[in-house]
Amino acid sequence: MADSRIRLGIDVGGTFTDLVVCDEGAGLLALHKVPTTPQDIAQGLLTGLKKTGVPAGAFAEIAHGTTAATNAVLERKGARTALLTTEGFRDLLELRDAGRRGLWGRQSAFDPLIPRHFRFEIPERMDARGNVVLAPPGEALAGVAARLEGEQIEALAVSFLHADRNPAHEKQAAALLGRSRPDRPVVLGSAVAPFADERLRTATAALAAYLSPLMRAYVAGLARVLTASGVGAAFRFIESAGGSSTPEEIREQPLRTILSGPAGGAMSGAALADLLRLPTAVTADMGGTSFDVTIIEAGRPGLTGNRRLEFGLTVAVPAIDIHTAGIGGGSLIAIDEAVPDGIQVGPESAGARPGPACFGLGGRKPTITDAALLLQRLVGVREDLGLRPLDREAAAQAMLAEICPMLNLEPAAAAGVVLEVAEARMAGFLGTQLAGRGVFPGEASLIAFGGAGPVHAAAVARRADLRGVVVPYLASGLSALGCLLAPPAKSAMVSVDEPLASLSPERLAACLEAAFPGRTGQGRLRLELVLHRGESRYEDLLPVRDLRESAEARLRRYHAFTERAYGIRPSPEAVRVARLLGVLEEAAPSLPLASLLEGTFRRRREAAALGRPEGRPDRYPDGAAGSGQGVPTRPVESLPIGAPAVGPALVVLPGATAYVPPRTSYHVDRWGNLWMEAKG
Repeated sequence: MADSRIRLGIDVGGTFTDLVVCDEGAGLLALHKVPTTPQDIAQGLLTGLKKTGVPAGAFAEIAHGTTAATNAVLERKGARTALLTTEGFRDLLELRDAGRRGLWGRQSAFDPLIPRHFRFEIPERMDARGNVVLAPPGEALAGVAARLEGEQIEALAVSFLHADRNPAHEKQAAALLGRSRPDRPVVLGSAVAPFADERLRTATAALAAYLSPLMRAYVAGLARVLTASGVGAAFRFIESAGGSSTPEEIREQPLRTILSGPAGGAMSGAALADLLRLPTAVTADMGGTSFDVTIIEAGRPGLTGNRRLEFGLTVAVPAIDIHTAGIGGGSLIAIDEAVPDGIQVGPESAGARPGPACFGLGGRKPTITDAALLLQRLVGVREDLGLRPLDREAAAQAMLAEICPMLNLEPAAAAGVVLEVAEARMAGFLGTQLAGRGVFPGEASLIAFGGAGPVHAAAVARRADLRGVVVPYLASGLSALGCLLAPPAKSAMVSVDEPLASLSPERLAACLEAAFPGRTGQGRLRLELVLHRGESRYEDLLPVRDLRESAEARLRRYHAFTERAYGIRPSPEAVRVARLLGVLEEAAPSLPLASLLEGTFRRRREAAALGRPEGRPDRYPDGAAGSGQGVPTRPVESLPIGAPAVGPALVVLPGATAYVPPRTSYHVDRWGNLWMEAKG
């Protein structure tokens, strides 16, 4: 490879770490995969760097989507954190957001990030207009400072009532408590979530403080390891809103990395939808652990101002609107004893180790991947993944031990029932998200990626009554590719709190200036209005396409949305704009995606024609062990561009297999994307 402009995108997943090398000089992309090492992410990345074969000093840029922050929350491995709050509001974290459990999957009981004995009350008060009612006594703050030292607190969150109106008391407390330990992170609720909802503000401050020491250590450790290995490239982290930030920015704002890996996939999906001129698309990113769904309209993913990381833990952070179900290729299958003959799919996963039973790494419980192999939907020989041939017998034994006795079926028949349940659940989840955005299924095309997404895409699209399916050529590494497509960006939210019907273009411009002082007009904007209807706690988001659009026109667009999504037309006075959510992309992605994909696919086709498939098996004889036994297996590079064919077929992509059901029409385009019809 030429070393003039070599870039690297990295996505650390639950099972595999994907690396996409972009050589702009040669006009090529290359995908590499290594098993994820959750106990030492940096070491796993080094293994991946070595596998690329690119000298460490040749990289010009590295972009990284990380799961460190998300995993720390789910596994409760953040810092020893304390919360300082107004007297009488110590239990806001227990109150949570008053939401119900989700419909999809079991969820564990809520466990607050900060235990009650680390939450301290201060007798202070601001009124709802920000006027001082009671100043915080110095002796009370001094007493808390002593307690913090005695408890060896590593991070502190400060969230006082009505601090969104006047943060003076929070700043006073932070200044006093920071004197003894200047190195200890202190996070103010008024800084990270300056909004009227005290529960959301407190939860956001608590989570930001909880993650700060971890992410500071993560950034420093990663930089240290890369430098020691000879990598001197500029390093960027992908934010949950789809932009990218420097390590220094992530040290100060660790919440921005929540779900950054899936954000990379959504950015790739949006770029692909734009390239293919799909007006409406829905991405389905299915890896080893989860099934992530994002709706793409007009080439842009939707945004949200809140993220619910687990039941009851909702925080304010700008993010791509990604919805996740615990269904992945490694999701464990079990009998649900609460339902006669019921099957439970996920959310627990076999992970990278031991993985599915068919991986031959010690797994004994059946997974979705095992079921797919038994139903001849996977190619069993994948040397490009660094895996031994998939073990069909091990998959059958796992099914016999766990599922077959209850269903009274042979392994293959039981696998069929399992995939019926799993794919019905995926389709139902996807349909719910489309309905929530007011999108009719027949208008949307499915862009399926991740290691497992292409296996189930056609069946899910058919069940959900979608328009069609696109499986990208680099489906298995699309999130890593998205890291390279995420531009340097700033994200912000500002409080608005006025009726949608009176939000004039002039008022919107003032809010935008408050979000990005002195920077408006210096990049591409993605804007959403966060709306409340009456007393409902649920939020709708209305995209802003034109800053000059009148308030009346925006209200008409919102009514069109509510009629499609809910069948209602709320009165104008009941609809209020709570916040403005914005992402300012400071530079357009410089990656020439179309030419890179076309050049890569052409090069691989030429190599395959000469019998040199460049690092992965290219020919799989029909009926070979593990390849389908009667299901034709076709390397995607062997398919004539634009020529229609009819399933069944297993289409082999770099790092993934796409299953084409019987009587389903399919073809490949010049970029290597596989198109399948949704109706057989």
